[in-house]
Amino acid sequence: MAEDNLMEGEEENILYDLLVITEWPPETDTQLRGIKEYSTSVIAKAVTGPFRLLLHYMWYSPSSSSLPLGLVRLANKQINWQLVLSSNGKLLAVVQDQCVEIRSARDDFGSVIGKCQVPKDPNPQWRKVAWSYDCTLLAYADSTGTVRLFDLIGSELFVIPPVVSFPGDFSCAVAGLIFLEYTASAQWSAELLVITYSGGLKSYLVSVGTNQNFQENHTFSFSPHHSRGITSAVYLPGHRLLLVGGCESGDNGASKASCSGITAWRALSGSPHYKQVTSYEDDIGSNQRRGFFRIPNLRFFSRQGDEKDGVFRMSLSPDGTLLAVIHFSGRLSVWDVPSLKQRATWSQDQQPGFEEINPEWKTSLERRKKIKDKEQYYPLVDVSWWSDNVLILARCSGSVTVSSVRTLRNLLGKSCEWFEPSPRVTAAHDGGFLSLECEVRLAQKRARFESNLGSGATVEEEEGDDGGESDSDEESSAKARYFGYVKQGLYYVTEMERFVPPRKRPRTVAKNYRLVSLRSTTPEELYQRKIDNEEYGEALSLAQAYNLDSDLVYQRQWRKSHVSIASIQDYLSKIRKRSWVLHECVERVPENVDAAKELLQYGLKGTDLEALIAIGLNEDGGRFIMPGDVDLDDLPYDDLLSDDEEMKKDKEKRKRQELLAKVDFSRLTLEQKELCRSRLKLLCYLDRLATYEEILGGPHAAEQKYDAEFFKKFRSQNIVLSARNYARESNVQALNILFTYHGEELLQHRLAILYNFPETTSPHEYAVLLPEACADERGELALIPWEEQRHREMDWCEAEECRAVLDQSLFDDDGFLYEDSPELQRFRTATPSIELLSDWYRSRAQDIDSTSRQVDCSLSLVRLGKEREIPGLELLADDLVTMETLVYEASCELSLTLKDLQQLSDIDKLRLLMKNSNPERYAKDAFQWMVPFLHRCEGHCEGAAKSLLANYLVSLGQQDLTLPLIIFQHSKPVCHQKIVGDPDQLMEVALECIYSCERDDQLSLCYDILECLPQRGYGPETEITGSLHDKVDKLEKHLSVVEVLEKHGLQKPISYVKNSQNSKEEAHQLMVKLCRHTGRKNPPVSASVWKALLKDLLDMQQNVYTCLESETCHQIFVESLLCSSRVENVRLAGQLMHCSAVNQDVPVSLSFRGKGHTLKVAYNSSVELVLAAAREYFNSSTALTDPCMGLARACLQLITDCPPAIQEELDLISALSQLEDFSVRILPLQVRLRSNRLSLIEECIAQCSTAYKQSATLLNLASLLRVSGDDDKRRKGQVLTLLAEQALKCLDFKASYIHCQDLMGAAYSPAWEVCSLLGQSEGYRDLEARQELLAFALTHCPPDNIHALLAASSDLQTQLLYQAVNYQMKPANTESGQEVAKADYLKAGTSRDLLQRTTAKTMEVLTTTGLTTKAVLTAVSDHRWVKESLNYLRPLQGRGSGATNQEGVDENSNLEHQGCSAFYQELIEDPYVDPSQDVYSSYKEMPQENFAEVLLRTGKLAEAKTEGKTLFPATEVLLQLANDAFPRDMMLALSYLLALPQVLDANKCFEKQCHSALSLQLAAYYYSLQIYSRLVPCFKDKNHTLYQVCMFKRCSTNGDKR
Repeated sequence: MAEDNLMEGEEENILYDLLVITEWPPETDTQLRGIKEYSTSVIAKAVTGPFRLLLHYMWYSPSSSSLPLGLVRLANKQINWQLVLSSNGKLLAVVQDQCVEIRSARDDFGSVIGKCQVPKDPNPQWRKVAWSYDCTLLAYADSTGTVRLFDLIGSELFVIPPVVSFPGDFSCAVAGLIFLEYTASAQWSAELLVITYSGGLKSYLVSVGTNQNFQENHTFSFSPHHSRGITSAVYLPGHRLLLVGGCESGDNGASKASCSGITAWRALSGSPHYKQVTSYEDDIGSNQRRGFFRIPNLRFFSRQGDEKDGVFRMSLSPDGTLLAVIHFSGRLSVWDVPSLKQRATWSQDQQPGFEEINPEWKTSLERRKKIKDKEQYYPLVDVSWWSDNVLILARCSGSVTVSSVRTLRNLLGKSCEWFEPSPRVTAAHDGGFLSLECEVRLAQKRARFESNLGSGATVEEEEGDDGGESDSDEESSAKARYFGYVKQGLYYVTEMERFVPPRKRPRTVAKNYRLVSLRSTTPEELYQRKIDNEEYGEALSLAQAYNLDSDLVYQRQWRKSHVSIASIQDYLSKIRKRSWVLHECVERVPENVDAAKELLQYGLKGTDLEALIAIGLNEDGGRFIMPGDVDLDDLPYDDLLSDDEEMKKDKEKRKRQELLAKVDFSRLTLEQKELCRSRLKLLCYLDRLATYEEILGGPHAAEQKYDAEFFKKFRSQNIVLSARNYARESNVQALNILFTYHGEELLQHRLAILYNFPETTSPHEYAVLLPEACADERGELALIPWEEQRHREMDWCEAEECRAVLDQSLFDDDGFLYEDSPELQRFRTATPSIELLSDWYRSRAQDIDSTSRQVDCSLSLVRLGKEREIPGLELLADDLVTMETLVYEASCELSLTLKDLQQLSDIDKLRLLMKNSNPERYAKDAFQWMVPFLHRCEGHCEGAAKSLLANYLVSLGQQDLTLPLIIFQHSKPVCHQKIVGDPDQLMEVALECIYSCERDDQLSLCYDILECLPQRGYGPETEITGSLHDKVDKLEKHLSVVEVLEKHGLQKPISYVKNSQNSKEEAHQLMVKLCRHTGRKNPPVSASVWKALLKDLLDMQQNVYTCLESETCHQIFVESLLCSSRVENVRLAGQLMHCSAVNQDVPVSLSFRGKGHTLKVAYNSSVELVLAAAREYFNSSTALTDPCMGLARACLQLITDCPPAIQEELDLISALSQLEDFSVRILPLQVRLRSNRLSLIEECIAQCSTAYKQSATLLNLASLLRVSGDDDKRRKGQVLTLLAEQALKCLDFKASYIHCQDLMGAAYSPAWEVCSLLGQSEGYRDLEARQELLAFALTHCPPDNIHALLAASSDLQTQLLYQAVNYQMKPANTESGQEVAKADYLKAGTSRDLLQRTTAKTMEVLTTTGLTTKAVLTAVSDHRWVKESLNYLRPLQGRGSGATNQEGVDENSNLEHQGCSAFYQELIEDPYVDPSQDVYSSYKEMPQENFAEVLLRTGKLAEAKTEGKTLFPATEVLLQLANDAFPRDMMLALSYLLALPQVLDANKCFEKQCHSALSLQLAAYYYSLQIYSRLVPCFKDKNHTLYQVCMFKRCSTNGDKR
């Protein structure tokens, strides 16, 4: 047993525990019974297969020999599932029928982390599983030798196919599956050795990951050394040894290991890959055996005695120094490694406990059938290692021991640990190992009986099979087995029925596999586990043996058992720890009331004064101390005490006083305080239990109704919260009991707690809890106090001195009661005043109504308050009565609350009363609800009923007069019972109702109300009766107007007629609406209807709308005819109008002749009406073809003299057709509303690319559209500007210039922009026209644009001048052309001819060369061109002619006269005027510039263009110009000289002139000016236009002197 922890020798027993880690669901299996096909008899083999006989038993083929019988026998005894633990103990592989589960040690192998799917194997005992050295791969081999490789998640990596074998032959099954570390190449992850039972070895290199594959490395065969095959193999990594096990060799000269079938092979890096490690004895025996011939041994028969022993299972110790071997015979041997020297051996008979059988089998009938042959359960079936010197042995019987290597003593105790038969075990890790067992049970009798019925067998046969026969493997008689094989062979040969073997029905069994862990443990862990498993007896024995705390056992027993007097005595009383016992007494809630009371009283016994004093004296030791004498708490509360008991009570009281005297509460220790707190809590729980009993109905009822869960919550719950919960549950009895026994805590919250009763609960149910008042001794009202009681007397720990030390509050927290409703704080008092009670009743009644809409509950509460003498509730009661009527009789809205009703006015209350009354019972409801309500209002305020009724009826009449009519009908003078009894009041209210009605379909009801009114002269009359009858007569006229409107389909309310009778505007609008409405009728009305309408209009005007003139009515009528959208009506309207200013109109139709019908609309008004109608039709048209456009034209054509306004409308209609010609799609209304009519012209131009060629059409369209109003000049300018722009965009420069000429001719200044664009267009070749355009643009452009236009004009002039200069220079550039140039020059005669020729030539040059203005300016700025120009100018100077026009110069060549311009000739005496320059005396064109002037202008323009960066060398040009100008204009010549950059250059010019007095004076004047300008710098920034020559001479002379 586990508790036998004794020391024996040097080895100590193991204290262990068994844990079932997992248990798989049972699986059903069918077992065949009878003679098995696989047998060990030669006769059976010879009979069933002669060929197999030769193949298997010819000795010359060792590889085909059959497996050893001992191996087959032991292998068949194993369970189908296997268990393989990884080398590090972290992973476990459980081989099942069709899968391999992979479990992890993280959760103690409780869950599956991977599952490998494998095919079902018919021989599952011959499967093998192995982990790789790094525990990342799992190899699985089935009975056919197929090897599968899996990863940790169960994914199959690849399959290694087996060698071909015969069915039933397991020689190709895997005997050893070993992973080796492979480091020769990084390509392969590991090396896998597959060793079959036939002795063959194959080495595979495996690779996992992205390139998973396998490759055969090498092969080897152990058959020469193990002729009977291999049975087991293990690998020793430290020595690179492969230990192979097989059958005994029988060689006398071999070593003991070799004789036992164990050999060692060292792994080599090359061929032959394995070499046997031999001892000296092996080498000697091998030499002696050499030279002998091997004679084939044919074994045709095999007897039991010929079986040889061999190795069945081998296991290496954890340190790799020992090898444990199980042999076929059941022998166990231990060998040293690597020497393979036998350390110890035990035959099966020498092994301790080999013959033991599971004791449970003796008591099971099913198990006793299997132990008839007990010897089959003796052999060992599995071996592993607990430690380096301790073995784990498992037998076929199911016994598992942990035994010493030296003595095989069981370290688990006196007896082994029993599992199911043939368990599998693993090596120990972390102090424990795993075992896999299989429990096999027969199927239930019922299932077997049903299967028997299906197959035709009887129950007796089945029972006979179960009781008298067993499987062939379990038969103990070899003789019976032998004859069975003979009989089977005869049947196969003769197929005679007499030799048929007895057939046994297959047996159905249920297999239940369990994974069990045997783990060493400590006494404390085992003790706790025993307690957890409820093995209390063994736990107490362990506690006694190891001196452990036995309280744990009793504590567990106490918690597992129900609380009763017996459990208290058996378990709780044996627990010594006081704190634990008190905790249980305080915290645990028993299932019945008696046990609860007993437990609390037991806790009180241990917290009395004796325990308090013992704790203070340190005599308790933490124990639970019971008092020695009888405790007063044991006595019932309500028992009548006898005299003797009274004496005992006095004695106990004196004793308690003595004990209390020993206690100093001010010096209590922490433990004493904790004891007192526990006692207070126990007393509180005891009081709550007594209260709970009262609530349940007394002790007897409490036994049946007691609820432990509720009491657990109730006893520790805040008492105020409990009271509130009971109130919310409407538990009046429970709340009454709480107020009675816990009044000290609850009565101050009485009113607030009553507030928590559900508002749907009738106050009569909790009337007993409501506060009540009565007159006191002084006759004043006061609250009647509540009668309180107590369950028991006050305990010593409840005294104030003890509570003060413990800091224990007497009352529970009550703040939560007022958190949601802070307004209830004012009711927090135990003795409320009468005013406060009145306030509570009022607020509670309002709260009930607002929360639940239960008016009856609110009214009941108020009435109960009045019954309890609570004052101030009368007004509230009256409001609730009204509310009750509304809710339960009048069916008002459910959302209405009492508070809302109190805030409503009387009229709103009356509306609510009559709101849901239907017309059928309206009169009845008025008498039942409205009349009493009016009487109540009259009682509050005199006269309120009359005004209230009037306001109510008027408000009703605004929307519908049906209900007021019912009131008036029941108020007629002929009625006996009237709602409105006063006739004057009846008329007033009726008039006000009719005029306040806002609906237009109440005419018939108005006439019905008139019938209800009293007639004039009927009944008594007052001061206002006559005026009221006059108002009624006026009402009749108003009704007649409404009737007319309704007849013509235009309904209006009565109030509209009354309000509009004095308003011209409203009356006018009404008649317009009436006429228009008639005109819109479909089908159209006839002329007679129009006639009737005109008559009605005149009647309305005469009776009601006297503010209008009859002429106005005629105008309205005619306007309606014009706007009726019918040509007939339009023509009819023309008969009623003056259509011409000269009164030339068509006579009036006879249909309209008569009184009032001969009037016609005046001419001016007719024009206005026609325009308005035409514009309305025009605006409503969608296109020119719209019918409305024809109506508009028809209206306009009524006016025969066609005034301008009419003509404008006609032109607008005509403009629409032209717009359509230009594909401009636009609504007529948009044309009218277009403020900028010019945009329409723009759209026409945009739609037509050649519109600029249709100027006349567009100008006409602009005139029709009244573009720019009546300003024809502006209109023409705008249109032509648009056309010129379009022509310019289309590059039609000629057309654009034509339009621009018209614009310039008209002096239309806004056209400067388009002229500027055309003048700057390089594509336009007419330079003179461009210069003209730019000149116009410069004249009319804004100041901001002058600079740019001047630059453009300058560029254009430069281009002209450049062409002129080049034209004259080009012929002179060649010698052959000089004469031609001269002839042309002389032939030209004047500069004008030169310029004309130059322009023509330039156009030709530009056409051929494409020279642009920019290129011209670039050329002018070039210094080479300037040089060529000056070179050309010098020959002209030398010749004296050709540079300028010399015509008429010879007359003043001697410079005797002063030449001047003709403009200044009157200012100079005896001047000379050149006739060619005189343009004032007669008409003559302006003289053209000569070559020098052209050259100077060209150079200066180029200089200005470059802003002075490129200077023009003008000296020679200026000298030439001055020389030419002297005879004609001396001032001009002087100006040229003053412009010279160098002053002295003027000498060249003066020297060439004739030396006359005038020329000399001019030279003196020139130099004087130059000297003066140098001497007087102050004039530098000023302009002086006039100078005196003498002053200059004087200044000059003085300067020379200085």
